[in-house]
Amino acid sequence: MSVALLLVTHNNIGKDMLMITSSILNDELNNVAYVEVPMDADVDSIRNKVSAELAKLATDNGLLILTDSYGSTPCNIAYDFLDADNRILISGLNLPMLIRIMNYRSLPLDELKDIAVEGGKHGIVSRTN
Repeated sequence: MSVALLLVTHNNIGKDMLMITSSILNDELNNVAYVEVPMDADVDSIRNKVSAELAKLATDNGLLILTDSYGSTPCNIAYDFLDADNRILISGLNLPMLIRIMNYRSLPLDELKDIAVEGGKHGIVSRTN
C-alpha cells in the first residue's frame, strides 16, 4: 500500500494537476483525493468536504496533504486536519512535485515528504539567453 494523498487547492488546480499527472505517468492514481476551494467558499462546508474525502482514503501508511499556496484559505483548512500522527502538509504544489510523489509513494511518509519538496524545488528554474 502507498501513502494516501489529499490535495486541498483553489478551484480547478487539484483536479487538473491530478488529471495531467495521470496522463503523463499513463497510470490511474489510487488512494488520492482532492478538494477545491472556491473564492467565496463557506469554510465549514469545505471542512466537511475534506472530512468526507479523508474518510475514503486508506491512511494506514500515512497521509500527505498538498496545498497550492501557503497561508491561503485551502492551506489553513488543510492545516486543521493535521490532528493525527503520520500526517504531513506541504504547500507550494507544482507539477514536478506531484509527479515525483506519484513515482515514490511506496516510500515511508517522512522520506516521501523530502522527495516531494526536493522535486518541487527542482521544478523551479530561472534561465536567461
